[in-house]
Formats: sequence, C-alpha cells, structure tokens
Amino acid sequence: MRRFLRFALAALLFPLPALANDGVAGLEAGELVLQKSEQVEMAEEDLFLSLDRIRLRYVFRNHSGAPVETLVAFPLPPIHMEQDYEYGFSEAHRDPGDPVNFRLWVDGVERPVSLDLRVVTPEGRDVTALLEKWRIPPLFLTPDEAAWDRLWGHLDSLPQAALAELYAAGAILDPSEGAGFQPDWIVHYRYYWRMTFPAGADLEVRHSYTPVPEAFILGRYDLEDPSLRREACMDRSFRAGVEARLGPDEYAFTTAHVLRYILTTANSWRGPIGRFHLTVDKGDPRMLVSLCRDGIRKTGPTTFEWRASNWRPTRDLTLLFADPPG
Repeated sequence: MRRFLRFALAALLFPLPALANDGVAGLEAGELVLQKSEQVEMAEEDLFLSLDRIRLRYVFRNHSGAPVETLVAFPLPPIHMEQDYEYGFSEAHRDPGDPVNFRLWVDGVERPVSLDLRVVTPEGRDVTALLEKWRIPPLFLTPDEAAWDRLWGHLDSLPQAALAELYAAGAILDPSEGAGFQPDWIVHYRYYWRMTFPAGADLEVRHSYTPVPEAFILGRYDLEDPSLRREACMDRSFRAGVEARLGPDEYAFTTAHVLRYILTTANSWRGPIGRFHLTVDKGDPRMLVSLCRDGIRKTGPTTFEWRASNWRPTRDLTLLFADPPG
C-alpha cells in the first residue's frame, strides 16, 4: 500500500517551494550567509510568477566610486522530506543537484552558478555526509517511473546497519514500526555566484527557473484554516469561488497549489527597491488565485500586475491556486 501511495500521488504532489530574491552573501565557516551591502542598490526588479515558470530581471546600481565584488546568493525555502511519497518523478525536475533548473544571465551573458547544499534533521543535526555515505539523494526527484522504482528499490534494500545509523542520527522515522523507509530531514539549497558591480554603473541580472509548487487537496474545511487564510489572504471572493466549485457535497475537494517566494532578502541591498513590478499569471482563466497584495490589477485573461516605488518588502509572498474544474 505504501508503494502504491508513493506512485499514485507522484504526478500530483511536488512540494518544493518557491523561491527567493537575490541577497548579498558571504561564505562563513563553509556556509553561505547573507550580508548587507551599503554600496549596491536594487534599482529595479521585474518578477514574473506562474506555476510553470518564474522569471526575474534586476537592475543593480553601484553608488560607490570603485567596483564592488561580492558573492550573491539565491536561497530556496527549506524543503521538508518527512512525507516521502509527495516527491515524484518529473522530466522538468530530474536533477536533485539543480532542483529548479536555475539559469543566470549577467548583462545578457549566461553565467554558471554554484550550489550550496545542506541536509539537517528537524533538531538541526547535519546529516549531509550520512546520506552521501548510503547513496541517498536529498530529494526524491526522478525523470520517470523506471527511475522512481530504481530509487525505491535501493531505499527498500538498505542494510539494517544503514537504517540503524540513519535512525540514530534522526534522519528517518523508526524503521521497526513496519512502515519501511520514511525520511525525516530538511534540505537547504542556496545557489550562489561571484559578481562584480562596476563603479558608478548599472548591471542587469536575469534569472529563469522552473518551480515545483506544493500541491494538496483543498476541501471546504481548508477554507477556514487560519494559517492558510493568513498566509495567502483568502478573501470572501476567493472562498466563494471555491465553494461554488465544490458544490453541495460536504466532502467535495479540488486540487490546490501553493507557490512561495522569498522577497525579504532584497533588504540586504542598499536602500529600498527603486522600482518593483510583479506579474502573476494563473495560466488558465478558470484558475482561482489568492495572494496578499492590495491594489493588484487584472491586466489580462490570466494575468495580474502590481507596481511599487522605493519599496521595502516586509513579508514574503505566498500564492494559492485552486485548479479549474475537470
């Protein structure tokens, strides 16, 4: 039954967060750490969010009289692996070493990026090397069903010594309870690269990547979930739209997706964001979407836009999508 659940939900549930603004970074004790820049301003940011694609365009401005060379980091939100069957196969996300297919261009030229990976238990113990020892990938992302079966064939055949060591470290749940291999770790990814900001000049930086939003079954009772209502600002109109879609059946449900984006790391740059432009594309006119952004305007059948000047983000962004019927 457990293997059936993993396979049946694989095409539906891909909880991997969404993602983050650039922040100035440094490498301290081997770990990437955000730092504050007093010279470089994020003069412009254009952010495009959809379930299938995230695109960003920045213009950074160096206000000093000398070039500024620094590490720049792009962190992903922590990825919790306590429910292994929620990670399935996807052609677009087949490489745990680059889970969102991240691409970077600086002044129009594509640049390579590095990836900082750390796997910890819920108690904070680093188990990165332990997973490497037993050839266990940090994320269970595979390109197809055959690779998925090979992965679980390996996990289900781990020797007792491996299970005992993983359990003692807090990386898996108790294997003696008969539920098989159940991960219980948290993956921290940070893309980073070294960049030079020319003296007294602007620098254009673009990203593109493929998010894997968290997916879940949305029922009538979820509409009253205080944490979800607070995080995604579900208003009366959104809840009424979902209610209409569910109909009279008390136990009816639809599929929903949560896309999270870290905005507050933009505050590591000098001053506020000079000009901010957000575009949300829900993809299908029948899709319902909710987010915390007063004044957002509908600009097309599937698009919404919001603009601000000299803006400091005070909270990160969560988009809640309710799938169209059928």
